[in-house]
Amino acid sequence: MYTKALNLLRVLAHSSWGADQKTLLHLYRSLIQSKLDYDCIVYGSARSSYVRMLDPIQNHALRLCLGAYRTSPASSLCMEANEPPLCFRWKKLSLQYCLKLSCDYNNPAYAAVFNSNFHSVFERKPTQLSPLAIRVSGDQQAVGFKKSDVITSSIPTTSPWLLTRPVVSFTLHCSDKSNTPPEMFKHRFMNSVMSSRITIAYLLMVLKKVTELQLLSCIETILSVFDYLIQHLQS
Repeated sequence: MYTKALNLLRVLAHSSWGADQKTLLHLYRSLIQSKLDYDCIVYGSARSSYVRMLDPIQNHALRLCLGAYRTSPASSLCMEANEPPLCFRWKKLSLQYCLKLSCDYNNPAYAAVFNSNFHSVFERKPTQLSPLAIRVSGDQQAVGFKKSDVITSSIPTTSPWLLTRPVVSFTLHCSDKSNTPPEMFKHRFMNSVMSSRITIAYLLMVLKKVTELQLLSCIETILSVFDYLIQHLQS
């Protein structure tokens, strides 16, 4: 499966007319690393002796990309190419998958990962091959992951193509931030808001929507604009 991709790197890594190191590494990530990462969450539960059989593929590809000797250590190759070893990369991908999965309670895999009933079984038999839920539990604790801090994602009821296209104003784009004071940008922004006839009712509608989506940064921005409009109308 990797023979054609390795042969391609071997040809393009010619010392006199071949591609540069950046291009070769890009080809490695596209043609070889993507295949190594595919479904690593599943076969990561295999025995380490079987999983380590894929390490020579990465090492050989990095030697071709870097033009290194056959005797170059694998750790030096990974450091030079800015690529982690496969075991650490797969651990990172597994952790990212679990963090993404924690936002969706309706996913069929959620219960298997976060509500597993086999922790005690594998704790009594540490030599047994543990599933994904147990393999990443220690990493989740190391990064300070808490399910109570996760915001549940939901699919919007309105299709994206049915939403009203927003009107974007680029009036502030004509000024250079390096020589324009922030107060000037704020003054122009507020004038633009008032001139475009954005009413308080519209801001309330937008505020309600972003509150439902729990977009904290947008809520703070809209509240500041809302306070300014109220002060402006009162004056």
